[in-house]
Order: sequence, then C-alpha cells, then structure tokens
Amino acid sequence: MKKSLFTAALFSAGLSIASTNDFLTWEQCLERTKAQSPELAVARSAVRSLEYSVASASAGFLPSLSASAGFTKSGSENDSNWTESDRTTAGLSLSQDLFSGGGNRAQRKRALARLQVGNEQYRKTLSDVELRVRQAYIEVLYTQDLIELTEKIADRRANNVRLIQLRFDGGRENAGSLARSKAQLSQARYEVREAQRSLIYALRNLAAAMGQMEPAVGASGELNAGSPEELVQLESLMKQTPDYEIAATQIEAARQGLVVTRSDQFPSVALNASAGLGGDRDLDTGSWSVGVRASIPLFTGGRNRADVAAEKESVVQSELDLMNRANGLMASLQQRWNNYMDAVDNEIIQQELLEAEKLRAEISTAKYKQGLLSFEDWDIIESNLINQDKAYLQRRRTAELAQASWKNALGWSEWYVEKGE
Repeated sequence: MKKSLFTAALFSAGLSIASTNDFLTWEQCLERTKAQSPELAVARSAVRSLEYSVASASAGFLPSLSASAGFTKSGSENDSNWTESDRTTAGLSLSQDLFSGGGNRAQRKRALARLQVGNEQYRKTLSDVELRVRQAYIEVLYTQDLIELTEKIADRRANNVRLIQLRFDGGRENAGSLARSKAQLSQARYEVREAQRSLIYALRNLAAAMGQMEPAVGASGELNAGSPEELVQLESLMKQTPDYEIAATQIEAARQGLVVTRSDQFPSVALNASAGLGGDRDLDTGSWSVGVRASIPLFTGGRNRADVAAEKESVVQSELDLMNRANGLMASLQQRWNNYMDAVDNEIIQQELLEAEKLRAEISTAKYKQGLLSFEDWDIIESNLINQDKAYLQRRRTAELAQASWKNALGWSEWYVEKGE
C-alpha cells in the first residue's frame, strides 16, 4: 500500500508512474551521482591539471633539445651592381641545467605538495557531494514514510468521526465534539496532500543532487541510523580530516616556494651544446660547440631580498593557519559528534514515549466506548498519540541527518574508501 500511495502521488502531479522496482537504493544513488555529477567531474579535472603541473615541474631535471632551420636571401650593391646570395642553415642545440641553487628540486616538491592539496580537496568534494545526496535521499525516505503515517492518521481520524457520530446520534455526545472530530479529519486529509506535494519536491531534489534532470521515482531503504562509536581519539580523527591535511600540506608548499625564490640568489650553471650545417646553396659547411655557462645576480634593486621576505611571511601564515584550523576542527568535530549522539538518544526515548502513548490510546478508546472517559480526556490522548507518532518519525530523520553530518565532518565518503586513496 505504501508504494502505491507514492506512485499515486506522482500521478497526481502529472509525472509518469514507474514500477516500484525502479525505486533507488542508496548504492544506486551513489552510482548515478558518480557517473553524472558535474561537480565531481570538475574536481577530477582539477586533480589531473595538478598532475600535469608535476610533470611540468619535473622537466627541469631533463635536458632541453631544440632544432632550427632557416633560409636567407640577401643582396648588396657594389659599383652600381647588385649581388645576391642565398644562405641555408640547420642545427640542433642542447641545454642542461647543472646547478640552479636547488630551484628545480624545490619546484617539483612544491608541485607535489600542491597535488597532495588537490587530492585532499578532491576528497573533501567527494564527501560534500555525498552529503548532499545523502540528505536528499533521507528526505525522500522521510517523506515516503510521512505519507504512510498521515494516511494512517487520516484513517484513525475517520474512524473516530464514525464513533462520535454514533454516540451523537444516540444522544451520548454533543455537537461540539462531533464538529471538532470532523475538523481534525479535514486537517489529517490536508496533511496527506501536503506530504504528497513534499514528496514531489524531494524526488526532484534527489535528482538534482545526483546530477540528472528527470526526477527520481522513489527511494528504497529505511531510516535507521546506528549509534556512534565513543569519541576517544578526537585529535587523531581531526588530523585525518581533509581540512587539516590541506592546511598542513600548505606549509610544505610554502616552504618549497621559499626555496624556489631563494635559489635566484645563487649562481646558475648550465651545459650548452650545439651542432649545425650551413652553406650558400647546399648544407656543406658544418659547425659545433660545447660549453658551460655560469651566471650570478649581482644587483637586482632589492627585488630578490623582498621576494624572499614575502615567502617567509607566507610560511609563517601557513603555520598559523594550521594552528587556527586545528582548533576550529576540534570544536566542530566535538559539536557534530554531540549532535549525532543526542539525535540517536532522542530517537530511542521518542520510541519509548510512542509505545507508551499507543498503550494509553488503546485503553482510553475502550473506556470512551463504554462511557467511562470524557471526550475531552480521550481527545487529548488521541492527539498526543498522533503527535508522538509524527515526532518519532522526525527523530529518525534527524538521527540519519546527524550521522551523515558526522561522516562529512570526518571527510569520509564511500567513494574514497572504495578507491582506497
């Protein structure tokens, strides 16, 4: 019955009805998101760009080889006569850095550090995207359960109206009680329609989170968050988060940037070699050369000193940013774990309250039918049961959302674990 209500809600909104077999599991949502999400595609492209940067920075360790070819036609005037000549050339030149003050090595280490930062940013993006999909998926499950619950509440309200109508016809209940019961039935039916409209939006939102235009048909699963593990290694967990890893690696990148800038103050030594052919018409004349070139900056107007000082400040800023980031992450992780634990505890307590209200409602209904309980007292117990039923469903959703938020705070995602990065 639950599934048919969902498809009926879709039909009322003008959407196509699909088989309940098309309802998406959580694993299917992850697969679709991985294949369709533009945000994930952009994040993967950013990592590949940094990988190319590492390859570019590694080129400084390899020789540079270039080829050239040319043809020149020239003329000169002599005793009022013009003499023309042709010149053809071809050659190869090779250059290899022998010493650059450690700049080449530092450039590669800085590129590797930036790649590591990019990988951590990618891990964070994976977690953030998964969080949005998970939240949307939870909302679909919640709304589907809400439709079922509001339908059950509407049926209960309808049965109450019939009971009160019989008692009113028999002169054992007043018109006010009957009017209130009918109004409560109207409210319950409105809540069914409201939940159905909420489902339409939730399915659209899930589709958007997965990166597709067509709305999802439905979600298959249960709202059942597990209890969190005890928080005993907070600092260790904090140091495993993407935000901390990014801040820590930024220090290494800044330090290598300082080495790159400082290398400009040291001598540079390079090996140069060339070979070529030339001639007026044919390449019949050869030449070659081999040499070592050394250079050292003597005066740059204070530019090198200023650049080094600026890079030192960047290192200090990175170190202070890491300290600040670590403190903030410790507090944020503690807060999210508390929220998760509170939500799970609240769900358990709400379930106990619901079971108690069900028992009270069963007893009170039997007493009301026998005339041993007033309508006012019975109505209060009935309303409490309905409110507790709604509250329990909301607590289940809150616990699921808190669990997803906790995993996101750790930078955790199923994609990252599967990839083994």
